[in-house]
Amino acid sequence: MPLNADPPAPAGPPLEPDADTQSPPAGTAESTYDAWPLNAAPRVGIQSDGGSMRPLVVFLVAAAVALVGSIVFALVHVGNQREQEQLADARADVVQAVDEGRTAQESLAEQIAAAEQALAASEGKVVDAAVRTDLAEHVASAKKLGAIQPPSVPEAGTPGLDATDDVDALEARATEWAITMRTTSTALVAATEDVRASHQQWQQKRKDAQAEAATAAAQAQKAAAQLKTAKARLTSVTAQLKISVRDSEYTLSWTADAGAPAAVRKALDTHRAEGQAALAAAAKMNDLRSVEAIGQRREAARAAIETAAWEARATVADGSNGRLELDALCKVGVGPEGQDQYLRCDAAEAWKKLGVQFEAKFGKPLRVEYGYRPYDWQLQALDEFGSGQVAAPGTSNHGWALAVDVPVDEGFRFGRPEFEWLAANGPKAGWHHPEWARAGGGREEPWHFEYEGSPSDGE
Repeated sequence: MPLNADPPAPAGPPLEPDADTQSPPAGTAESTYDAWPLNAAPRVGIQSDGGSMRPLVVFLVAAAVALVGSIVFALVHVGNQREQEQLADARADVVQAVDEGRTAQESLAEQIAAAEQALAASEGKVVDAAVRTDLAEHVASAKKLGAIQPPSVPEAGTPGLDATDDVDALEARATEWAITMRTTSTALVAATEDVRASHQQWQQKRKDAQAEAATAAAQAQKAAAQLKTAKARLTSVTAQLKISVRDSEYTLSWTADAGAPAAVRKALDTHRAEGQAALAAAAKMNDLRSVEAIGQRREAARAAIETAAWEARATVADGSNGRLELDALCKVGVGPEGQDQYLRCDAAEAWKKLGVQFEAKFGKPLRVEYGYRPYDWQLQALDEFGSGQVAAPGTSNHGWALAVDVPVDEGFRFGRPEFEWLAANGPKAGWHHPEWARAGGGREEPWHFEYEGSPSDGE
């Protein structure tokens, strides 16, 4: 169909224009109305006075109002529901805060008991008394708070809990109460730990002080024992030095008469003078170092005197009684005066064999108190005990290094096991207890034994 073709004519007879519907619009020129196409289709539903539109408008307005009301109702309902949910959440927060505070409050009783126990245990036993004062204050505060009732939480919707502001205020009170309880609990626990720590420090200091005191006491005890030993040693060496000084006078006199060189006698005299000076030197008897120093000086002087005396004796040795060569002698111990004791070597060997058996029997050594007696010692013994008690110088069996005196205080008395054993077993090794020294023999000496050579019946 051509684009410019006329539209088909309407079926049926043409409508006559209605005077109402065909009138030109108001304010329109008649010529305009004349120009309105006679065959134009009429505009249905449009009334020139709007009367037919009023019901529709009323309907539409009512519908709009209903819609708005529904929306408003829905919004109000949603708002109310949301507010209720917010109130419920806020109430839950209040309940949680109160529960936390109540838990902290309930723990206060146990914490207060622990704190009071710490205070009782630490009274006068802390390094810092201020921590106990602080803890006592925390205990008093905790006791007051422990008696306070927690904030009550009304049921949802009850007066006091039906508005956000109400819940916010209640939550603020509950939170403050809970924080106070937790803070008090935390502070109480911390203060208790401070007191315990201070108490432990006090205990450690006391323990350290006790250890130091014990150490000091042990050191003092050790020092006292050392001083006692040093004093005993000084007493012993002093007595020995006095004897060496005394005996050296006999040695100087005898060796001078026997023709000993002046040099050896001068050396002995010099050492003797030092011995006398050492004896004259005073020690501070409560000072360990002083006592030890004097003791060492006196011991050195004694040893020097003895060495010089043997050197002087050697210059006049001729093999006679009391003048034996030192090379022919063997050492068998040290006497009570600190002087070396000697015997003729064969006699010394036999004595040592006896000593092995004696020690196996009695558990102690067989000691020689006196053995070889040089001529100058015989002179001194004669002056000390008299001619009726000792042999004349130059005739003593001790002068031949064939006699010993054993310690009386170590069991060598008549009837004692030690003496009886040595008297019975000595002869097997050539050592005899002479008849004159036996009980009833006239000069009873249970300590004196003489060597008579190898026994005929063997060892």
